[in-house]
Amino acid sequence: MPDKIKLVMPLEGVHCASCVMRIERVVAAIGGVESVSVHLPTRTAYITYDTALTGPDEIKAVIERLGYKVLEVSEQSGPRENLVILGLEREAKMYLSRFLGAAALSVFILSAGYFSLSPYTVWLAATVVWAWCAAHFHAGFLRASRALSPDMNTLVSMSATTAYAYSAALAAFPGLLPAGSVPLWADMALLVTFINFGRWLESRSKKSAGSAILRLMRMAPRFARIVENGKEKTVRAALLRPGQVFLVSPGEQFPADGEVLTGVSSADESLLTGESLPADKMPGSRVFGGTINKQGALACRATGTGENTALSKIIEAVRRSQIEKAPVEHMVDRISYYFVPAVFVVAVAAGLLWMKFGGADSFSRGISVFVAVLAVACPCAMGLAVPMAVAVGFDRAAGMGVLIRNSEALERAGGLGVVVLDKTGTLTMGDIAVEKVLPEGCSEDFLLRHALMAESASEHPFAEAVRKYCAARGIAAQRPDSAQAYPGLGIKASFGAAEILAGKPEWLAANGVKLPPETGAAHSRSVVAVAAGGAFLGRILLSDRLRPSAKAAVERLRGMGLEVALVSGDRKEAVASAAAQAGIREFYGEVLPEEKARLVAELQGKGRRAAMVGDGFNDAPALSRADIGIAFSSGTDVAVEAADMVLVRPSLDAVGDAIVLSRLIMRVIRQNLFWAFFYNIVLIPMAAGAFYPWTHILVPPSLAAAAMALSSVSVVLNSLRLRSMKL
Repeated sequence: MPDKIKLVMPLEGVHCASCVMRIERVVAAIGGVESVSVHLPTRTAYITYDTALTGPDEIKAVIERLGYKVLEVSEQSGPRENLVILGLEREAKMYLSRFLGAAALSVFILSAGYFSLSPYTVWLAATVVWAWCAAHFHAGFLRASRALSPDMNTLVSMSATTAYAYSAALAAFPGLLPAGSVPLWADMALLVTFINFGRWLESRSKKSAGSAILRLMRMAPRFARIVENGKEKTVRAALLRPGQVFLVSPGEQFPADGEVLTGVSSADESLLTGESLPADKMPGSRVFGGTINKQGALACRATGTGENTALSKIIEAVRRSQIEKAPVEHMVDRISYYFVPAVFVVAVAAGLLWMKFGGADSFSRGISVFVAVLAVACPCAMGLAVPMAVAVGFDRAAGMGVLIRNSEALERAGGLGVVVLDKTGTLTMGDIAVEKVLPEGCSEDFLLRHALMAESASEHPFAEAVRKYCAARGIAAQRPDSAQAYPGLGIKASFGAAEILAGKPEWLAANGVKLPPETGAAHSRSVVAVAAGGAFLGRILLSDRLRPSAKAAVERLRGMGLEVALVSGDRKEAVASAAAQAGIREFYGEVLPEEKARLVAELQGKGRRAAMVGDGFNDAPALSRADIGIAFSSGTDVAVEAADMVLVRPSLDAVGDAIVLSRLIMRVIRQNLFWAFFYNIVLIPMAAGAFYPWTHILVPPSLAAAAMALSSVSVVLNSLRLRSMKL
C-alpha cells in the first residue's frame, strides 16, 4: 500500500474565498497532510496525506466540524463532477424557493401602510423572512464563528439580524429607542431577497463552468464488441484489455484507443480535438476511445484502455489544472481572508459616527449605515474573480483540443515575444518515409539489414521510418545484443563482434568512420548514415512534409506580433528547406537537445519571452526551459510531461488558439479583479456615508444587498463570456 494517498472530496457549503482559506488552513494543520487545495468554482478539495499519520475519516470529520458537507471521499476524480452538479442544483433550488418566499413577503411588508396592517403582523412576516429565508446565511455565520473565520455569510447574517433585532425592539418597546427611529423591516426583507436572488443566479451559472469535462465524461464509451475464440461478444468497455481485438460498425463509438487492423473508414474526433472534419482511418491508423466511426466497419487492436485512453488522460489533465492556483489567486485568497473583519470594523465605526453626528434621526441612520456596509461588501466577487475565469477558460480550451496544464502559463502568455518550433513532428507531419537508399560498396538489403539492427532499439521518428520501409521489403528485424542511443546524434548497437552505427553523417565521422563525398541527392533531405565495423555502408534518405496548416499558422503568429523560429537536430539544409516552405526566416539546424534548451535561454536573455513547441523526447529540455512549453499529445510522454500546454488537435493552428485563449483568460481575470476591487473600494465608503457631505446620498440596506448580489453574479457572467469569445 502506498504511503502517500491523494483524496478528492466534493463539498457542499463552500461559497467564497474565506471558505477556501478556512478549509485549507485547518486541513493543512492535520498531522500527515502534505498538501490541500480547494477549487472554488467546482467546490472540490484535493488532499495528499501520509497514511501512516492520518486517514480519510479524520480529514472528513475535520472538514465537517467546520460546517461543510463532504459529499464523497474518493481516491479518484471520476464521479465528483456529477456530485458537484447535483449539489449546485440542490443549492439553486433552495435559493430559488427562499428568494421567492422573501420576495412575496417583501411585497407584503411594503404594502403594510397601504392596507393599514398591524405592526405585529409586519413583525410576523419579517420573522419568517429572517428565520427561514435567511436560515442558510445564519447557519454559515455560526459555522464561520466556530472556526473564527468570518465570511460572506457572516456579513449577510449580521446585517439581516441587526436590522431585524433593531426593528423588533422598536416594535416591542417603542419608547426605548430615540425619537424619530424608524423600523427597517422592508430593508431587511429586500436585503434577504436580493442576496438569495444573486446566489440563485450564481449557482445556475456555475453549473455550466465545467461543461466540457461533463461532456467528455458522458461521451465515454460504455460497451465494446470483442472477438474471443473466434466469436463475437459484447462486454463493458471497462473490461477491455490491451491487445484484444474489438469491432466497430458505422455510427458506433470506439470503446478504447487502438490501431486499425482491417477496414477503411473515417472517424469523428471532434470530441477530443474540436476538429469538425472526419479523420480517415485505414490499417495502421490510430483510433481513440469515445470518438465515432463514420462509414465502414473496422477491426482494431486495443492499445489503451480504461484510464490509459486519450479521453481519460484529457479529463484528468483538465482536473489537475484546476487544482493548481495562479500566484494572483493566492494573493486574492489572502486578501479575502482578512476582508470580512476589516469590513466589520468599518461598519461599526461608520455606524457609531452616524449615531453621534447624524442629526435628529441619528440612531436609525447609524443602524442603517451599519447594516448597509455589511450588506454591500462582497468577498465572493474577489474570491471568484480568478478561479471562475480559469475554470471556464480551461473548459473551453479542452473542448478545442488544447489542454492548459497550469495557471501560471496564462500570465506568461501575454508577454511572449517568440515562438520556437521543432521541425520533425511539429512543423512537419512526422510521417517520415524512406525516399531513397544509397548503398556504398554493398547491396541495398545489406545496408538496410544493418540499419534495422540498430534502429530496432530506437524511438526516433527516423528509426520508425526505417523499420516500416524494411517491413515493406520483407527484411526481418534482428535485435542487437546491446544498444545505446545518443540523443540528437544517432544510435550505437552491437551484434556479435560487429559494432553498428546509425545516425548523422558527422557523428559517424567523429567516431572514426571515413565518409565518401555526399551525393547531390542528399541535399535538403534528412539522412541516416550507416556503418558496421568501422566501414561505411551507405546513406538512407528520408522525406517529410509540412503540416497543411503550417504556413497559415506561422503567418497568424506573426500577425499576433510574435516572431517565429525553427530549430531542429536535422541537417541544416533540410531545416532551411522546411523553413522556406513555411515562411520562417529564423532557423537553426544540427542543434543537439541540450543546445535547444540553451538556444531558448539565449532568446530569453535578449529579453524575449519564448514559447517552445515540440513533440519528441529531444525537445523536453527546451520545453522545460521555455516560458511556455507546448507539446502535441501524439508526441512522447517525456515531452508531454515537460509541457505547460498539450495540443490534442493535430494542427499548428492550435498553437495560436492556445496563446490567444490564454491572453483572453488573463484579460477576463483582470476585468474581474478590477470590478471586484473597484466595487468594494467605491461602494463600501459610499454605504458608510463617506460621500454624503457632497452627494447627500445614503445607500439603503436593500440597495446595498442588491449591489452585493450583482457584484458576484457579474464576475460569474463575465467569466462565462469566455465560452463564446472570438479567437
